Amino acid sequence: MTFRLVVVAFLMLLAPPAPAQNAAVPVPVELPRLQAGEPVLKVGATGARTVFSPADLEALPLHRVTTSTFWPADDGTYEGPLLADVLKRAGLGDAAAVKATARDGFSQVIPGRDWTRWPILVATRRDGKPMAVRDKGPLRIIYPRDMDKELHDTIYRLRWVWLLESLEPASP
Repeated sequence: MTFRLVVVAFLMLLAPPAPAQNAAVPVPVELPRLQAGEPVLKVGATGARTVFSPADLEALPLHRVTTSTFWPADDGTYEGPLLADVLKRAGLGDAAAVKATARDGFSQVIPGRDWTRWPILVATRRDGKPMAVRDKGPLRIIYPRDMDKELHDTIYRLRWVWLLESLEPASP
């Protein structure tokens, strides 16, 4: 009997830990506010854009999510407002889709069904610290990948736009 207990205990040590239930669900968080700073995000159509500084973005309700990514070095904890809240503040809450464009010109269309289905972040921080350009910041689109197996599909890979600079209405 003792031998069995030792074997069972040993096997339990070898087993991977179970993931925390709902670990990828963004939760509300309070963070020290950033300084106003330069505008970092333009949202809306040309001529009718809302411009956000880091402090403007962080004046919206903030959330935190710990999630895996398609790039293991980028797995971690991210904080920022929900994409849905940013779009709503800029008058695009009912948009069918938005085109997210990065500083380097990369762009990707994010359908409205994504931000109505999942709590996608416009991350302003990683592990509580503002992200520098060299760290793919200052803004990144972060999907709560571990919340839903569907988000592991490669179709979502390109929607994780980093160096985010603008969001504008688009066709889905």
